[in-house]
Amino acid sequence: MSISSIYLDAFISVAKTLSFSRAAKQLHVTQSALSQRIKNLEDDLGLTLFIRNPSGIILTESGERLLKYAQIRDALEEEALHDLVRETKDELAGIVRIAAYSSVLRSVIIPSMSNLLFANPKIQCHFICGSMVELPGLLQRAEVDFIVMDYAMEKSSIEKKVLGTEEYVVISSKKTTSRDDIYLDNNPDDMATENFMRFQKKPVKYKRSYMSDCYGIIDGVVNGIGRSVMSRHLVDRNLPVRIVKGFKPYTLDVVLHYNSQPFYTRLQKAVIDELTRNSSKFLK
Repeated sequence: MSISSIYLDAFISVAKTLSFSRAAKQLHVTQSALSQRIKNLEDDLGLTLFIRNPSGIILTESGERLLKYAQIRDALEEEALHDLVRETKDELAGIVRIAAYSSVLRSVIIPSMSNLLFANPKIQCHFICGSMVELPGLLQRAEVDFIVMDYAMEKSSIEKKVLGTEEYVVISSKKTTSRDDIYLDNNPDDMATENFMRFQKKPVKYKRSYMSDCYGIIDGVVNGIGRSVMSRHLVDRNLPVRIVKGFKPYTLDVVLHYNSQPFYTRLQKAVIDELTRNSSKFLK
């Protein structure tokens, strides 16, 4: 049995957008034509791929497995085509997408990948900064190939590798008087401060303000807007900030996640190896 490429392309577009109307626009077809392709695919496979409800559509377990198959197919096809025309035997090429939370993306993930990207200029690497709430969905919808989070997802279909650990400390401004009752976070979904305070022996009363990302938070601390719970590796000695004494050390694993597959392309293996080998250097 083979799957129609037209039906599979329709499925991939809907799975990634979780919207029949947006997928129809992407494929330049009517929404009714797209719906018919999905119905035909579901009939051919004898499976339900999407659950439709008033709040939108979600992938079924069968849909998630088919999306992984489509990812593998596309990656292998891209590698095979490159191997046919490549000029350098060991050169890697292709597109890889890595999403991570703000405190490790710029400081750990990008520098860990730099040597591989420099040695293989035909690799296109897209780096995406996402919140801890957003990251699992990006991997599930195949919008990225790898995600990095500060905890390990408990899902058997996902592979996990610990890249290192982050130690969290409280920082305050050196150059100006800061508001000690205000703690700066990325956004309301950011649980860094709350989790850190729960870990402490004594309860600490505080209010929160939001600065969009960890570098905005550091700027806010420098300018006395408030304190912050921050990863120690981001506390540059040249910054006018100080580590506040009296808090228990709090550490979290930095964990790489990617979908389990029966086999991986050479590019995927290289990315996993590069991140696993290099990330801990930047977390010290």
